[in-house]
Amino acid sequence: MATIRNWYVVYTKPNTEKKFAEQVSNINSGCDVFLPLKEERKQWSDRVKTISTPLFKSYVFVYLDDFEYHHIKRLKGFVDFIKFNGKASVISRGEITKIKAALSSGFQCEPAPKKFAVGIQVEIKVGALKGYRGSLMERTNDSVFVIEIAGLDQSLLLSVPADLLEVVES
Repeated sequence: MATIRNWYVVYTKPNTEKKFAEQVSNINSGCDVFLPLKEERKQWSDRVKTISTPLFKSYVFVYLDDFEYHHIKRLKGFVDFIKFNGKASVISRGEITKIKAALSSGFQCEPAPKKFAVGIQVEIKVGALKGYRGSLMERTNDSVFVIEIAGLDQSLLLSVPADLLEVVES
């Protein structure tokens, strides 16, 4: 009988992704683990160092059968499987391949919050511009967004940090 395995996403305790992935890789049953890492330069008071950090914080991809699925729940750092509608989310092999290809491309990879997609309506929630609404025109990096505020037959482009924005429900 052939063993059926699927890719799942495990949510781990903060900063335990590498240790959890190592524990899964030590299981000798044919399961697999994928922890996408990115290189980051960190500045300390006396030096600059390049370190590998998880691309998706607290997420580890695991390739498991039914027995392994229940076994890894006992590993240190495990919190839960990422679930949708109460069932563990299964990731296709193609999606895992895409993530690996993106990482090996040499381009900088950063996860982006899905709630801030280009074209949605946003509102500034705090500060001097509180209450202003506009369309999200561009994301310049992880924390700065450009929104268009139309009025008086003119447009005004503002660079606004993400933590000052909220999505406006249609």
